[in-house]
Amino acid sequence: MRLLHISALPVWPIEGKGGMPSLRETLRGHVREGHEVQLALPKFNIWGDHAKVIAVREDEGYAVHLVPCNWAPLLAALRRQARRLGGGEALPYPLRWILNLLVCTCLTVSLTLTAWRLRRRDGRRFDLVYAHNQYASIAGWIVGRLFKVPNVTRLYGTFLADLMNRPLVWLRYPVAAAGYLVPHSLLICANDGTRGDQVAEKLGIDLNKFRFWQNGVDLPGQPPHISRDQLIARSGGLGLRGGSKWIVSCSRLSYWKRIDRMLHALKFARAGICDCQLLVVGEGPERERLMQLASELEVAEDVVWFGAVQHDQIWELLHVADIFMITNDVTNRCNPLFEAICAGLPVISVRDPSTGDLLEEGDNALLTDKEDLFGLGENLRRLCSDEELLSRMVSAQRPRASMFWPWSARMAVEVRELEELVRSDRGARPA
Repeated sequence: MRLLHISALPVWPIEGKGGMPSLRETLRGHVREGHEVQLALPKFNIWGDHAKVIAVREDEGYAVHLVPCNWAPLLAALRRQARRLGGGEALPYPLRWILNLLVCTCLTVSLTLTAWRLRRRDGRRFDLVYAHNQYASIAGWIVGRLFKVPNVTRLYGTFLADLMNRPLVWLRYPVAAAGYLVPHSLLICANDGTRGDQVAEKLGIDLNKFRFWQNGVDLPGQPPHISRDQLIARSGGLGLRGGSKWIVSCSRLSYWKRIDRMLHALKFARAGICDCQLLVVGEGPERERLMQLASELEVAEDVVWFGAVQHDQIWELLHVADIFMITNDVTNRCNPLFEAICAGLPVISVRDPSTGDLLEEGDNALLTDKEDLFGLGENLRRLCSDEELLSRMVSAQRPRASMFWPWSARMAVEVRELEELVRSDRGARPA
């Protein structure tokens, strides 16, 4: 197959931050299965307050076409101004609504024009258009109709599930709803705990054209050969203590990830004479506020801020740590949790229906209600100080690694679906 991928999301990290590993694995999977892939995506990171030029890798087996998006710096300036009007924090809802529509409209035009140029100027032919994220879904449908080929929309989670009982949700959140409502030959939604299947059902999506798949887990063939002492030496002046219990958190530092809960729990645990350190892996807009909170709670010396690191280094860290901690607001079903389970780490988390089949209270995890900070801290103190409990939970965790499929298997299933879609489309065309 000749596949045209159009993306509203950056694939690779920008200045060591961000990127979309699951999008990158999708592209790799399509190439690995022997298909020709062309990728069109914005030249700029269109999501931040500053329109930075994205990083591009040319060695991954597919051609990359940068979409100029000359409107991106202006929209970034508008976003900064809107944020000032909102007091420097989250954008006010009316301004966010307008900006989201502007981004979607501009991106639709830019992606469509780039795809048309590939067809007319370069003479390229495609068998299928694959749009990543709701912001690219309209362009995917338009390009599919222009080229007379099937169009696939890929959604990486949603926030709409808890809002579906409200009136006119499609009007209040038009871009998020468009990911579902724009016509498609196939809609693939990540089973990441955000209940995209419920949203699809409530919006009346044809479930014969809907796939709800969990992400794959990309694990190395062998456990990493690294000791704590080696990791401490390599980490320089970060302040790691080799004799402490290491609790790992791995996520983007956004508000809804609720790293603040972990800091409060750490304070409770340290007050219980528990020698532990919270190792925070990830970057994001909340970093300065969280560092300030750690100082106010007097646990700054017990928090190690790793920033954004390469995936292989995360895997190394998981194999020398003692506990994994995740306390998100929206969903806790995500690849960092999958990888922590595969590494055999006991988990401290909050009660969340999305992880009900992964985390069992007292077996491989200790769970509390989301707002029970004392309970969260008590669970942390208990697990850090009870070696027998810790060892038992490690043993209970390891068999659960078989619950996850590798990216190679996940993508092989998807590619079979795409191949059948293309075959059906060719068979339906007039001779």
